[in-house]
Amino acid sequence: MNPDWQLPDGERQTIEQALGAKFGYRNLRYHSTDIEKQVIEKRAEQSWQHSRPWSVFVAAIGYHWSPGSYQRVVDMVDFSNRHGIYVTMEEIMDRCKEPFDALGAMRNEALMRARQGYEWLLYVDNDVLPEQDALLKLLRWDMPITAPFIIEPGTNKPLHGPFRTLGSGLQPVRWCVLSMLLFRTSVFTPWAGGEFWNNAIGADEGYHFQKLWDVGHRPMLDTTFSVPVFKPPLYPLAANRMEEGQAKSFWDKRRQWLLEIPDRHPVNPDDPRQADGDYIPALPVSKQNSSLTRGNVPQGAIWI
Repeated sequence: MNPDWQLPDGERQTIEQALGAKFGYRNLRYHSTDIEKQVIEKRAEQSWQHSRPWSVFVAAIGYHWSPGSYQRVVDMVDFSNRHGIYVTMEEIMDRCKEPFDALGAMRNEALMRARQGYEWLLYVDNDVLPEQDALLKLLRWDMPITAPFIIEPGTNKPLHGPFRTLGSGLQPVRWCVLSMLLFRTSVFTPWAGGEFWNNAIGADEGYHFQKLWDVGHRPMLDTTFSVPVFKPPLYPLAANRMEEGQAKSFWDKRRQWLLEIPDRHPVNPDDPRQADGDYIPALPVSKQNSSLTRGNVPQGAIWI
C-alpha cells in the first residue's frame, strides 16, 4: 500500500497539488480582455478549446439590403463586440448571373471564410431586422445550429417546421428559413472542401437540413424572441412554374433590383454616424471591453 494514502486528507491533497504543479502540463495563452479570459477558463472546464472562443463571422449574403436592415445588422455586430464577443461582418459578393443561381456558391464561400479562424458562422439575408442582442441570445445556447423565431410578413406563418409556439424556449425543428441562422463552424467538417450548399433552385431548406440530419445535426429554434424580416421569402421553384409572361416580368424585376445601388443608409438621415451615406458606427474593441464585468454590464445586456 502506498504510504501517502495513509496521510490525513488535508496533507494528502497538499502532496497531490505539489505533484500536479511539478509534473502537470503547462498552457500559456494571452487574453485581450477580462471577459475573454473568463470565457476561455469556462471553456477549458466544460468544452473544447478554440483559438478565440465565441468568435463569429457574420456573412451577409449579398448587399441588396432592404431599408433599415443594414443598420440593424451592423448595430447587432457593434453591440456584440462591445460586450466582449469578437464579431466581424462581411458582405459576400453577389455571384448570381441570374437571380438565385449562385446563392449556394455564396454560402459556400462564407463557410470557407468562417472556418479560417472563427468558431461560429452567422448567415444573414439582406432583409432581416434583428435587435442589437439577437446574436448574443443565439450564442447563449451553445448549440451546433440555432435560429431565431421568424414569421412571414403578411401571413404571420411561422417559417419553420414543425410549428412551435413563440415563448416556449429552445425547441428542435426539422427545418427553418435561412434568413438568419447560426452554425458552429465544425458542423461543416464532413464537407471539408466547403461544398455543402447546392444551387438554391431545387435545393431548398428541406434538402439541406436533410443533409445535416444525415451527419447527426438538426436545427434548434430559439422561441424566446423573434426577428422580423422585411419581406416574405422568395421561392425560386414556384417562380419557375409561372406562366411565361408572368415569369418574365418576375425575373425582369429581380434583375432590375439587383442593379440598384446598395441601401446602407442610416434609418435616421441626420444620424452623424455615416460616411458618404453609409451607416458606420464606432466599433471600439479596446480597453473599454476590459472594464465590463458581471456587475456593470449595461441593463438589458445578455452575459455569455
